[in-house]
Amino acid sequence: MLYTAEHDPELGNWLRDNVHNKAPFIRALVEAANLAAPGEYTAIQPALRKFRAADPEPDSPIRTLVTDAYKVVFNERKELDNLEAAFTRFNASVFDNTFPETRICYATSIVSQQEPGCPIGLFAKPDDPVKCRILGQFSLDVPHIFISEKLRGVAPVDQWVLLHEMIHWKVPNHGPEFIAHVKQALDATEWSTLIGGF
Repeated sequence: MLYTAEHDPELGNWLRDNVHNKAPFIRALVEAANLAAPGEYTAIQPALRKFRAADPEPDSPIRTLVTDAYKVVFNERKELDNLEAAFTRFNASVFDNTFPETRICYATSIVSQQEPGCPIGLFAKPDDPVKCRILGQFSLDVPHIFISEKLRGVAPVDQWVLLHEMIHWKVPNHGPEFIAHVKQALDATEWSTLIGGF
């Protein structure tokens, strides 16, 4: 759905809070967002999300999770489109309904602290190690799967990334055992994850 800045349920409060931001660039970006037609506004939403993630409004659902292995910025209240249904389907067909209770969230940013690049998905566990806590740091209560905001509505790629991250519950790395599990999972779903059969 196309929004304008005034009617955007995700970014609207942040835009209103930053109309008089001290930083001239942020003020100009907010002004441009407020003047933009729906199509133009959609084009600048990713940039707005990144600035919001860096400086969220009070009582924001934006969270930053930092461990020794990764840093994730995500919106804990964002709607998931079809990913919850895909999770349920994969849990039944691939994991025999044994997958633990897990939250799925879109992430504005996923950064690996150990490998270069920008991951598009991440399986995070409550016991992932954190040596140095930062102000406002919190712990997960259940496992989370984070999927890059860039993949919102990009089926079947979003579902493939979801399945990939679910397999990391069984195998944390990308070695031969992981590849074997991927093949088994694709066979269990009749490869529909890759060819968009659902």
